[in-house]
Amino acid sequence: MPVVTCPDCGRDVSTMAAACPHCGRPSSPASYAASAAAAVPVTEETLWRGSPSARVLVGKIVLIILTAILIPVAASFIASQTNDLETSGRITKFGWLITAIIVFYQIVTFLIVMVRLQSTIYTITNQRVMIERGMLSKSLNEIDLRYIDDTQFFQSFSERLLGIGNVTLISSDKAFPTTMLHGITKPRDIREMIRARAYQVSQRQLFTRAT
Repeated sequence: MPVVTCPDCGRDVSTMAAACPHCGRPSSPASYAASAAAAVPVTEETLWRGSPSARVLVGKIVLIILTAILIPVAASFIASQTNDLETSGRITKFGWLITAIIVFYQIVTFLIVMVRLQSTIYTITNQRVMIERGMLSKSLNEIDLRYIDDTQFFQSFSERLLGIGNVTLISSDKAFPTTMLHGITKPRDIREMIRARAYQVSQRQLFTRAT
């Protein structure tokens, strides 16, 4: 005898019963049909996949350029105020040395951050949000959409100009109560996608996930 899930108490009820024997809810073909449809397993599908945008590095590029220009200019100005030619030459050489050291450090930092960005992958499916990190070693964190309670996005003034921003996920998952997707393009659209899907899957659908 076919059975369906009662929408009120969640227990199995025969399709032939006039009412749920557990909670007394009157049988309704429409409601039971909806309940049966909700019980159909949902196959996992990828909705969006991406990494933090390289636009987040624009600030570091500007800083490198300013460093390469301002420190030599400042050193040259100080040297020009010195009457001793030998001292003036030393000040100029010292300015270039400091510039080279700082620019080298900034370039190394820039490359490290760029590698981290490229090795971070965000994946949003109709069931979960996955965050994969690492170039050589890999780590994977995920949040079930059913556990997401709230979504937020934030853009600073410079991020608005660059078209990027951060999306924050607040969930009841004890391992990851707050998770942020950094520097992604179209953050408002991504936030709305996650919010809509989280609301949809909160109806207790059964999931079948790809291994």
